[in-house]
Amino acid sequence: MKPNSKGQNAKAGNQNLWLGIAAVVLIAGIAWYAMRPADSATTETASVAQQQEPGATLSPALFQGVTREAYQVAKDIPEVLEELPCFCGCMKERAHQSNLDCFKDDHSSYCAVCQNIALDAAAMHKRGIDVVEIRKAVVDKYAIAAP
Repeated sequence: MKPNSKGQNAKAGNQNLWLGIAAVVLIAGIAWYAMRPADSATTETASVAQQQEPGATLSPALFQGVTREAYQVAKDIPEVLEELPCFCGCMKERAHQSNLDCFKDDHSSYCAVCQNIALDAAAMHKRGIDVVEIRKAVVDKYAIAAP
């Protein structure tokens, strides 16, 4: 037996102990991450959606960029979007009655078709085009892409 073997065994035991502790901490961290609540934006969206009055669109403040712009359009000119169909498939899948319905929940937050219809309508509305012509332009542009 070597004189240092007892010291080496103790050293190896300490290394194994630290490796075990590190593994437990890593597993605990992974478990915490997997079980934590959804991120604050998703939680805030769900919370605001539950508190909104029936028929109201979600607040544009919940979103960023183009999505925020589209939700702002829905808030500003709901009477126009209410007259427009949507061509992403949501009128069948979600029983939406108009493009405005896409902004009453988070559907438009991930649907470029809904957003583009609203943004196109806003641009035409700003130029003074009436809703009948806006509807015709939207149908002409988006109906061919409908699922």
